[in-house]
Amino acid sequence: MEEFKRVDSYIIHTHTMLLEPWMEGKEKKTIIYEKNAEPIIAEKQPQEIIQSSCLYFLSSYEGRKLSTKSLTNIRHKPPIVIDPVTGVYFYSTHSDTNPHNHWVSLKHTHDQQACQGNYTKVLFIDGSERSLPVSYQSFIQQYYKASHLFCKAQLNLDEIREKTEPEYTVERQANRLMIMEYLNRIERKRV
Repeated sequence: MEEFKRVDSYIIHTHTMLLEPWMEGKEKKTIIYEKNAEPIIAEKQPQEIIQSSCLYFLSSYEGRKLSTKSLTNIRHKPPIVIDPVTGVYFYSTHSDTNPHNHWVSLKHTHDQQACQGNYTKVLFIDGSERSLPVSYQSFIQQYYKASHLFCKAQLNLDEIREKTEPEYTVERQANRLMIMEYLNRIERKRV
């Protein structure tokens, strides 16, 4: 493998697109893909990066999972809100205990295509792509779960703002229309 920048630890941010598990000898590490940047190798596993990023943004991973379950009733492979302020949402390709689990950013996923051998090619908004070891159907299901969480969380944030900021009502209606347009696009794509 090429020589990439290496870091001991990493906190997910708005440019983080993908956390990919990687073995170096017998050590489990992570290749991190960021928007318009060379990959980074972190000494931590993807799940450890997810957990430390949740803590950095003032919640535990378990707390984020519980919030997802409460908002959406998603129990199996729940998507995670890393940072609700900047809209950083990640979804997994497998169970969080599976060593092959990849974590993918919702906001950076542009498109996906089925590949042979139970792989899915993910196209990111910066034009890069990665083939992930997950069936297309499973990947799409995870993507929809993350989209559902995003919409529910945005509606909650809108309600909070409307209660505390009377002038927010007009903006709220505009946001709901954008969310509905987004959901309609996803539904049309599914058919």
